[in-house]
Amino acid sequence: MKNLYSKGFTLVELIIVMVLLGILAAVAVPRMSQSIMAAEEAAEQKFLSSLISAVEIQANDELVFNSSKAYPENPFDALDKVPQRDSNGEGWWVEDHGGGDQPDHHGNYYNSNHWKIKHRRNDGNEYQWDYYTTEPHTACCVDNKPFTQQGSYSIHGPGFSGHNY
Repeated sequence: MKNLYSKGFTLVELIIVMVLLGILAAVAVPRMSQSIMAAEEAAEQKFLSSLISAVEIQANDELVFNSSKAYPENPFDALDKVPQRDSNGEGWWVEDHGGGDQPDHHGNYYNSNHWKIKHRRNDGNEYQWDYYTTEPHTACCVDNKPFTQQGSYSIHGPGFSGHNY
């Protein structure tokens, strides 16, 4: 009798390997997409933290030179390099949503501004943060004397809801 040695895989073995690869892919793909989303969220938070640092540095420079803290109307004005959107529309940008004179609780008026910071992720979803500023203004009163109220800003949006500075 001849010994028959096969030099390949049987059809059953190939089917079992394909089923196992399919199961592994079914488990790995959702985890990979969750990792990508988590990485994009972390990158957004890092960018916004850097933006806050730049805005604070500019306001502190204003305090040194003009004796009052004034925050930039457009938050991107505080950056050395302004981010750009790519040809697919992905990236960062800001939109001016106006502002105007606002009364304080003593009836004095001050200027406020409202901008929207926007980011379009690689998956096409857009996220936005509201950026509000108030300019320094005269307020009343401490010991019956008016004083200069420092400027302020706030950011509201994913990861930054209710952050007032």
